[in-house]
Amino acid sequence: MNLKFVLNDYVLIWNLLFQASISPEIHAFKQKLWKNYRHCYREMYKEQASLLKDPKNYIPEDDTIYDMLKKTDMYKKIFDETEKFRLSIMKTWDQNKKTITELLKQILRFDIRLYHILVVHPKLDVVGMKVVKGKKVNTITWGKKDKNASPMEVLIGILSAIVKKELLDDKDEYHDIVEAIIELAIDNELYTRLSNESKYLRGDPTLSFLKRQIYPYFLMYLGATKEECLNYMMRDKIAFDLDLYTFESALAQVNLLEFIRFCIRNQKRIIKITQLEIR
Repeated sequence: MNLKFVLNDYVLIWNLLFQASISPEIHAFKQKLWKNYRHCYREMYKEQASLLKDPKNYIPEDDTIYDMLKKTDMYKKIFDETEKFRLSIMKTWDQNKKTITELLKQILRFDIRLYHILVVHPKLDVVGMKVVKGKKVNTITWGKKDKNASPMEVLIGILSAIVKKELLDDKDEYHDIVEAIIELAIDNELYTRLSNESKYLRGDPTLSFLKRQIYPYFLMYLGATKEECLNYMMRDKIAFDLDLYTFESALAQVNLLEFIRFCIRNQKRIIKITQLEIR
């Protein structure tokens, strides 16, 4: 697996102008553009697909607005903050790349291609994914807002988004099941192995019930024996009666996509609505 973290002026400016305003100054600048450069502003909006197709070599039809914003002190400050954000994530990736790659192979059991992470300011709260067709390169625009998140937590979020991009296509009907399994794999198990402490209480609270239902089978997928399942339960503070489950040892031989298909096929057996906890 390989990740490239890129700060691109055009990508950053496009998002500053067409996502929610991150400051009163940006909002005022956008209002001025709409008033005085309406046609140019509209045309610029349409260029997103071209921009994301090849950001490195992108040349705008009209760079007037780009140049106007780049010359402001406001933009220079935003650029510097974004670069600091990018470097913190890149440093964490560089320090942990070998370990993360090995752990992902163990957990996912399939290879992930090169991804370009187009970093934008975290206040934009953007996670955007664009496939570059015909190339073994995928591009994700990332600027997730969470001032309390550590660089490792940000990296885990990026890895989770990448796995979703790899696995969510054409599975909209079972979106929640796929999301729950990816969260178990990346936000929980991968992060637990990296930090040496359980992270199974992390994640989207709306997926909590699904994750608890899938968890016993996910341990089987990880290759845990019946005896080891007890250790996992103690580690993660998630209890279940192992005697009520058919032990699916063959799950330890499949990859995460095949495990997702198993859960979808057997969802009536796995997801027991009568056990839903009201909190």
